[in-house]
Amino acid sequence: MIADFLSGLVHWAEDAYARKDTPIIGKWIGEANIEHHVKPRAFVSRGWWASSWDLVLASVLVVCGAWWMKLLSWHVWLFALVSANANQVHKWAHRAPHENGRFITWLQKFKLLQTQRHHAKHHSGEKNSHYCSVTNFLNPILEELDFWKGFERFNEKVFGLKRKLDPTVKVTVTNTVAS
Repeated sequence: MIADFLSGLVHWAEDAYARKDTPIIGKWIGEANIEHHVKPRAFVSRGWWASSWDLVLASVLVVCGAWWMKLLSWHVWLFALVSANANQVHKWAHRAPHENGRFITWLQKFKLLQTQRHHAKHHSGEKNSHYCSVTNFLNPILEELDFWKGFERFNEKVFGLKRKLDPTVKVTVTNTVAS
């Protein structure tokens, strides 16, 4: 659950604040993120390493840190394994059952991994919900708590950070004329 939450936190930060023109990470993260919202299946064709190398690096750092602090346990290994594969699980949520094979489809059927239907909620409407992409468990709780929107209000009030408009969301404007 911690790996799912942290992957959701990163996903939320990318969606809320990273754009093509964002310094340093714009070209690397912002552009890819917007492409993913325009063409959600585009990243499915990328190999595991191409979509997971950064998560693997972060997971290696976590394992090394835990080892150095003499806290390395099976819990840390499990966290690192799930975290390193969060993008792969995300890809499976964008693929049809016949593309995922029996085992992954079985894990999704029993809701041990995020399902296509659950993840589709992130890609609908304003695309500002359901950021956790490993399981189906955390998103309903976080949405009920209004966690992400509350976190955005906090960031705006304390740090002056405003959520950037997602260029893939069509905004409808209504004109009202005062009588």
